[in-house]
Amino acid sequence: MEPARLRRTRNTPDFPASLPEPGSYYTGVDDPERPRVRNVLVFMRTERDKLQQRNFANRSHHRHVLILALDTAGSVIVDGSEVRLGEGQGMLVRPFQFHHYINLEQDRLRWLFVTFDLEAGGGRLPELDYRVLRPDENLLRLWSRIARTWGEKTGPERAVVLPLLDLLLTGLLAGERTVTPAGAGNSSWIARTESLLIQSIYKGWTVEEIASQLGLSGRRLRTLFEEQTGVSIRRYRANYQLHRAMQLMSGSSDSLSRIAERCGFNSLSVFTRFIQRETGQPPRRFRRTLE
Repeated sequence: MEPARLRRTRNTPDFPASLPEPGSYYTGVDDPERPRVRNVLVFMRTERDKLQQRNFANRSHHRHVLILALDTAGSVIVDGSEVRLGEGQGMLVRPFQFHHYINLEQDRLRWLFVTFDLEAGGGRLPELDYRVLRPDENLLRLWSRIARTWGEKTGPERAVVLPLLDLLLTGLLAGERTVTPAGAGNSSWIARTESLLIQSIYKGWTVEEIASQLGLSGRRLRTLFEEQTGVSIRRYRANYQLHRAMQLMSGSSDSLSRIAERCGFNSLSVFTRFIQRETGQPPRRFRRTLE
Protein backbone atom coordinates (compact mmCIF):
# COMPACT_ATOMS: atom_id res chain seq x y z
CA MET A 1 0.00 0.00 0.00
CA GLU A 2 1.18 3.52 -0.78
CA PRO A 3 2.48 5.32 2.38
CA ALA A 4 -0.08 7.71 3.86
CA ARG A 5 2.30 10.65 3.57
CA LEU A 6 2.51 10.19 -0.22
CA ARG A 7 -1.05 9.20 -0.93
CA ARG A 8 -3.04 11.82 -2.87
CA THR A 9 -6.58 12.49 -1.70
CA ARG A 10 -9.30 14.82 -2.87
CA ASN A 11 -8.08 17.46 -0.41
CA THR A 12 -4.40 17.27 -1.41
CA PRO A 13 -3.10 19.52 -4.21
CA ASP A 14 -1.09 17.99 -7.02
CA PHE A 15 2.49 18.59 -5.87
CA PRO A 16 5.48 17.52 -8.02
CA ALA A 17 7.11 14.21 -7.22
CA SER A 18 10.49 15.89 -6.71
CA LEU A 19 12.41 19.15 -7.16
CA PRO A 20 16.04 19.84 -8.09
CA GLU A 21 18.49 20.58 -5.31
CA PRO A 22 19.36 24.29 -4.99
CA GLY A 23 22.85 25.33 -6.05
CA SER A 24 23.09 27.50 -2.92
CA TYR A 25 21.06 27.56 0.26
CA TYR A 26 21.71 31.29 0.70
CA THR A 27 21.04 32.76 -2.75
CA GLY A 28 17.53 32.42 -4.11
CA VAL A 29 15.21 34.15 -6.56
CA ASP A 30 14.37 37.81 -6.00
CA ASP A 31 12.96 40.67 -8.03
CA PRO A 32 13.31 44.00 -6.20
CA GLU A 33 11.60 45.79 -9.10
CA ARG A 34 8.38 43.78 -8.88
CA PRO A 35 5.22 45.85 -8.27
CA ARG A 36 3.97 45.96 -4.70
CA VAL A 37 0.58 47.58 -4.28
CA ARG A 38 -1.30 49.32 -1.50
CA ASN A 39 -4.64 51.04 -0.99
CA VAL A 40 -6.55 48.81 -3.43
CA LEU A 41 -10.17 49.31 -4.54
CA VAL A 42 -12.18 46.93 -6.73
CA PHE A 43 -15.47 47.83 -8.42
CA MET A 44 -17.61 47.17 -11.49
CA ARG A 45 -19.32 49.41 -14.04
CA THR A 46 -22.42 47.96 -15.71
CA GLU A 47 -23.93 50.95 -17.58
CA ARG A 48 -22.49 53.10 -20.37
CA ASP A 49 -23.73 56.41 -18.93
CA LYS A 50 -22.32 55.79 -15.44
CA LEU A 51 -18.98 54.72 -16.84
CA GLN A 52 -18.61 57.87 -18.92
CA GLN A 53 -20.11 60.35 -16.45
CA ARG A 54 -18.15 59.14 -13.44
CA ASN A 55 -14.95 59.24 -15.43
CA PHE A 56 -15.30 62.86 -16.49
CA ALA A 57 -16.46 63.85 -13.00
CA ASN A 58 -13.25 62.39 -11.51
CA ARG A 59 -10.82 64.99 -12.75
CA SER A 60 -8.18 64.46 -10.03
CA HIS A 61 -7.13 61.01 -11.27
CA HIS A 62 -3.95 60.12 -9.37
CA ARG A 63 -4.06 56.32 -9.06
CA HIS A 64 -3.24 53.34 -11.23
CA VAL A 65 -6.36 51.97 -12.93
CA LEU A 66 -6.37 48.35 -14.13
CA ILE A 67 -9.32 47.70 -16.47
CA LEU A 68 -10.80 44.43 -17.72
CA ALA A 69 -13.65 44.47 -20.27
CA LEU A 70 -15.69 41.37 -19.37
CA ASP A 71 -18.86 42.00 -21.38
CA THR A 72 -19.19 44.57 -24.22
CA ALA A 73 -16.25 45.82 -26.24
CA GLY A 74 -15.30 49.49 -26.16
CA SER A 75 -12.47 51.99 -26.46
CA VAL A 76 -10.37 53.79 -23.88
CA ILE A 77 -8.90 57.10 -25.00
CA VAL A 78 -5.65 57.80 -23.16
CA ASP A 79 -4.06 61.20 -23.73
CA GLY A 80 -5.68 61.33 -27.17
CA SER A 81 -4.72 57.78 -28.26
CA GLU A 82 -7.45 55.17 -28.74
CA VAL A 83 -7.05 51.68 -27.26
CA ARG A 84 -9.75 49.25 -28.40
CA LEU A 85 -10.66 46.54 -25.87
CA GLY A 86 -12.51 43.40 -26.86
CA GLU A 87 -14.25 41.18 -24.33
CA GLY A 88 -11.71 39.52 -22.05
CA GLN A 89 -9.07 42.18 -22.74
CA GLY A 90 -7.74 44.87 -20.46
CA MET A 91 -5.29 47.73 -20.03
CA LEU A 92 -3.49 49.74 -17.38
CA VAL A 93 -3.89 53.51 -17.03
CA ARG A 94 -1.22 55.16 -14.91
CA PRO A 95 -1.64 58.17 -12.61
CA PHE A 96 -2.50 61.49 -14.26
CA GLN A 97 -3.04 59.98 -17.71
CA PHE A 98 -6.15 61.71 -19.03
CA HIS A 99 -8.56 58.99 -20.13
CA HIS A 100 -12.22 58.27 -20.85
CA TYR A 101 -14.40 55.70 -22.61
CA ILE A 102 -16.12 55.78 -26.01
CA ASN A 103 -17.56 53.53 -28.72
CA LEU A 104 -19.09 51.05 -26.29
CA GLU A 105 -21.02 48.48 -28.30
CA GLN A 106 -23.95 48.26 -25.86
CA ASP A 107 -25.50 50.34 -23.09
CA ARG A 108 -25.27 47.37 -20.72
CA LEU A 109 -21.75 46.25 -19.98
CA ARG A 110 -19.53 44.65 -17.36
CA TRP A 111 -16.14 46.29 -16.93
CA LEU A 112 -14.02 45.46 -13.90
CA PHE A 113 -11.80 48.13 -12.34
CA VAL A 114 -8.97 47.67 -9.86
CA THR A 115 -7.42 50.94 -8.70
CA PHE A 116 -4.34 51.11 -6.52
CA ASP A 117 -1.32 53.02 -5.30
CA LEU A 118 2.20 51.58 -5.42
CA GLU A 119 4.37 50.90 -2.41
CA ALA A 120 7.31 50.04 -4.65
CA GLY A 121 8.21 48.67 -8.06
CA GLY A 122 6.60 51.23 -10.34
CA GLY A 123 9.57 51.43 -12.68
CA ARG A 124 8.39 48.61 -14.95
CA LEU A 125 4.70 49.48 -15.26
CA PRO A 126 5.28 51.99 -18.11
CA GLU A 127 6.04 48.87 -20.20
CA LEU A 128 2.25 48.40 -20.32
CA ASP A 129 1.48 51.93 -21.54
CA TYR A 130 -1.03 52.06 -24.43
CA ARG A 131 -1.04 48.28 -24.72
CA VAL A 132 -3.90 45.82 -24.85
CA LEU A 133 -3.59 43.18 -22.14
CA ARG A 134 -4.59 39.72 -23.34
CA PRO A 135 -4.48 37.63 -20.15
CA ASP A 136 -4.22 33.87 -20.55
CA GLU A 137 -6.45 31.47 -18.64
CA ASN A 138 -4.27 31.49 -15.52
CA LEU A 139 -4.16 35.28 -15.33
CA LEU A 140 -7.91 35.53 -15.92
CA ARG A 141 -8.44 33.06 -13.09
CA LEU A 142 -6.28 35.24 -10.82
CA TRP A 143 -8.17 38.38 -11.91
CA SER A 144 -11.45 36.60 -11.11
CA ARG A 145 -10.15 35.56 -7.70
CA ILE A 146 -9.35 39.19 -6.87
CA ALA A 147 -12.89 40.27 -7.81
CA ARG A 148 -14.60 37.40 -5.99
CA THR A 149 -12.50 37.83 -2.86
CA TRP A 150 -13.33 41.53 -2.80
CA GLY A 151 -17.05 40.79 -3.16
CA GLU A 152 -17.14 38.06 -0.52
CA LYS A 153 -15.07 39.75 2.18
CA THR A 154 -15.32 43.08 3.99
CA GLY A 155 -13.01 45.43 5.85
CA PRO A 156 -9.50 44.23 6.73
CA GLU A 157 -10.25 40.74 5.37
CA ARG A 158 -10.02 42.21 1.88
CA ALA A 159 -6.28 42.73 2.38
CA VAL A 160 -5.74 39.25 0.91
CA VAL A 161 -6.18 40.83 -2.54
CA LEU A 162 -2.91 42.78 -2.13
CA PRO A 163 -0.51 39.88 -2.85
CA LEU A 164 -2.92 38.57 -5.49
CA LEU A 165 -2.74 41.88 -7.35
CA ASP A 166 1.07 41.91 -6.99
CA LEU A 167 1.09 38.49 -8.63
CA LEU A 168 -1.29 39.57 -11.41
CA LEU A 169 0.80 42.62 -12.33
CA THR A 170 3.97 40.54 -12.30
CA GLY A 171 2.27 38.03 -14.61
CA LEU A 172 1.12 40.73 -17.01
CA LEU A 173 4.69 42.00 -17.19
CA ALA A 174 6.21 38.54 -17.53
CA GLY A 175 6.00 37.91 -21.26
CA GLU A 176 5.17 39.46 -24.59
CA ARG A 177 2.52 36.83 -25.25
CA THR A 178 0.23 38.51 -22.70
CA VAL A 179 0.32 41.94 -24.34
CA THR A 180 0.11 43.39 -27.84
CA PRO A 181 0.65 47.02 -28.86
CA ALA A 182 -2.50 49.10 -29.02
CA GLY A 183 -3.54 51.10 -32.04
CA ALA A 184 -3.05 48.42 -34.67
CA GLY A 185 -6.35 49.36 -36.32
CA ASN A 186 -7.75 52.67 -37.52
CA SER A 187 -8.66 55.15 -34.81
CA SER A 188 -12.18 56.52 -34.74
CA TRP A 189 -12.89 60.11 -35.72
CA ILE A 190 -13.30 61.06 -32.05
CA ALA A 191 -9.78 59.81 -31.29
CA ARG A 192 -8.43 61.87 -34.19
CA THR A 193 -10.39 64.86 -32.94
CA GLU A 194 -8.96 64.50 -29.44
CA SER A 195 -5.46 64.22 -30.84
CA LEU A 196 -6.01 67.49 -32.73
CA LEU A 197 -7.47 69.15 -29.64
CA ILE A 198 -4.38 68.24 -27.63
CA GLN A 199 -2.13 69.56 -30.40
CA SER A 200 -4.18 72.77 -30.47
CA ILE A 201 -3.24 73.50 -26.86
CA TYR A 202 0.38 73.89 -27.93
CA LYS A 203 -0.12 75.24 -31.46
CA GLY A 204 -2.84 77.76 -30.68
CA TRP A 205 -5.40 76.41 -33.15
CA THR A 206 -8.97 77.62 -32.84
CA VAL A 207 -11.92 75.24 -32.87
CA GLU A 208 -12.70 76.39 -36.40
CA GLU A 209 -9.16 75.52 -37.54
CA ILE A 210 -9.46 72.06 -35.99
CA ALA A 211 -12.89 71.58 -37.57
CA SER A 212 -11.55 72.46 -41.02
CA GLN A 213 -8.99 69.63 -40.72
CA LEU A 214 -11.90 67.27 -40.08
CA GLY A 215 -14.08 68.63 -42.87
CA LEU A 216 -16.60 70.13 -40.43
CA SER A 217 -17.79 73.54 -39.33
CA GLY A 218 -16.81 74.71 -35.86
CA ARG A 219 -20.43 74.56 -34.70
CA ARG A 220 -20.90 71.02 -36.02
CA LEU A 221 -17.68 69.85 -34.36
CA ARG A 222 -18.76 71.28 -31.00
CA THR A 223 -22.12 69.50 -31.24
CA LEU A 224 -20.72 66.13 -32.32
CA PHE A 225 -17.93 66.21 -29.76
CA GLU A 226 -20.28 66.90 -26.86
CA GLU A 227 -22.65 64.18 -28.04
CA GLN A 228 -19.80 61.65 -28.06
CA THR A 229 -18.02 62.61 -24.83
CA GLY A 230 -20.62 64.39 -22.72
CA VAL A 231 -18.38 67.44 -22.24
CA SER A 232 -17.67 70.58 -24.20
CA ILE A 233 -14.43 71.08 -26.13
CA ARG A 234 -13.46 73.82 -23.69
CA ARG A 235 -14.00 71.51 -20.71
CA TYR A 236 -12.11 68.69 -22.41
CA ARG A 237 -9.04 70.84 -23.01
CA ALA A 238 -9.13 72.13 -19.45
CA ASN A 239 -9.35 68.56 -18.10
CA TYR A 240 -6.39 67.51 -20.22
CA GLN A 241 -4.28 70.48 -19.11
CA LEU A 242 -5.13 69.82 -15.46
CA HIS A 243 -4.08 66.16 -15.73
CA ARG A 244 -0.89 67.14 -17.53
CA ALA A 245 -0.09 69.72 -14.87
CA MET A 246 -0.65 67.18 -12.07
CA GLN A 247 1.57 64.68 -13.87
CA LEU A 248 4.43 67.17 -14.17
CA MET A 249 4.00 68.59 -10.67
CA SER A 250 4.24 65.14 -9.10
CA GLY A 251 6.73 63.48 -11.42
CA SER A 252 9.30 66.16 -12.27
CA SER A 253 11.44 68.77 -10.59
CA ASP A 254 10.57 71.41 -13.21
CA SER A 255 9.82 74.93 -12.06
CA LEU A 256 6.22 76.11 -12.19
CA SER A 257 7.11 78.38 -15.10
CA ARG A 258 8.45 75.40 -17.06
CA ILE A 259 5.40 73.30 -16.16
CA ALA A 260 3.11 76.10 -17.31
CA GLU A 261 4.92 76.18 -20.66
CA ARG A 262 4.75 72.37 -21.03
CA CYS A 263 1.00 72.51 -20.37
CA GLY A 264 0.41 75.04 -23.14
CA PHE A 265 0.16 78.26 -21.10
CA ASN A 266 1.96 81.32 -22.38
CA SER A 267 2.58 82.81 -18.94
CA LEU A 268 2.89 81.72 -15.31
CA SER A 269 0.13 84.12 -14.25
CA VAL A 270 -2.40 82.52 -16.62
CA PHE A 271 -1.34 79.07 -15.37
CA THR A 272 -1.69 80.21 -11.75
CA ARG A 273 -5.24 81.46 -12.31
CA PHE A 274 -6.10 78.20 -14.08
CA ILE A 275 -4.88 75.97 -11.23
CA GLN A 276 -6.56 78.19 -8.66
CA ARG A 277 -9.86 77.97 -10.54
CA GLU A 278 -9.67 74.21 -11.11
CA THR A 279 -8.42 73.10 -7.68
CA GLY A 280 -9.18 75.96 -5.30
CA GLN A 281 -5.46 76.23 -4.44
CA PRO A 282 -2.49 78.15 -5.84
CA PRO A 283 -0.03 75.98 -7.82
CA ARG A 284 2.69 75.81 -5.15
CA ARG A 285 0.30 74.61 -2.45
CA PHE A 286 -1.48 72.23 -4.82
CA ARG A 287 1.88 70.73 -5.82
CA ARG A 288 2.60 69.85 -2.19
CA THR A 289 -0.64 67.83 -2.00
CA LEU A 290 0.62 65.65 -4.87
CA GLU A 291 3.96 64.79 -3.26
